[in-house]
Amino acid sequence: MKAIPVLIALLVVGCRITPGPSASQVPEKEELFGVSVEGRDIRGSIFGVDGPTYFLFAVIHGDEPMGEPLLRRFRDELRARPDLVDGRRIVVIPVVNPDGLLREKRRNVRDVDLNRNFAAKNFKPGGGRGPSAESEPEAQVVAKVIRQFSPRRIMAVHAPYHCVNWDGPAEPLARKLSQASGYELKPSIGYPTPGSLGSWAGIDLQIPTITLELPDPISADRAWSDMREALEIFVTP
Repeated sequence: MKAIPVLIALLVVGCRITPGPSASQVPEKEELFGVSVEGRDIRGSIFGVDGPTYFLFAVIHGDEPMGEPLLRRFRDELRARPDLVDGRRIVVIPVVNPDGLLREKRRNVRDVDLNRNFAAKNFKPGGGRGPSAESEPEAQVVAKVIRQFSPRRIMAVHAPYHCVNWDGPAEPLARKLSQASGYELKPSIGYPTPGSLGSWAGIDLQIPTITLELPDPISADRAWSDMREALEIFVTP
């Protein structure tokens, strides 16, 4: 009878599942980058700890909301894909203008178009651009990230022109993103943009700067389907 407990013990040991090595953990730091005019947090994530930096942000215009779910979905992808983060740093801010997003208004609560508030050589005060370059805390957040990390590439997600636009030395990259997404490649959106991110970071600083224009309307699922491959290309050296 003593053999039965021994046999059972052997069977239990034989069936025991040995845990494998733990899954790779993607280094991520959730960051409070700043606050809006009305004191709302402007939060995002920094993936990776070293290497070249890739910077993506959305909703600098509060009436262009679909960039937020797209970049949140991309953050989830980065968390699940260590290969996309290895050897590089990726900074993602899904919402730059939380006050405008709440009101569904393009500008911030001081009636400044934040994408005309950067310290570009072509900045002009007034006219909705602000009294001075980087007068607005939301624009200061974007400028701070650029100055702190000196990104290799920048992507700003906008709407509604359904295209890939670029500034600075980014045409080859823009062509790849256009081909991957099926979005039209446009060297210009058709009107002057003094004080814009593209003017400052792309033209003045010569950082390859992509303006991704989603169509409007578009669902979150469709935006992700359209842009998943393009976003992976954007963060690929």
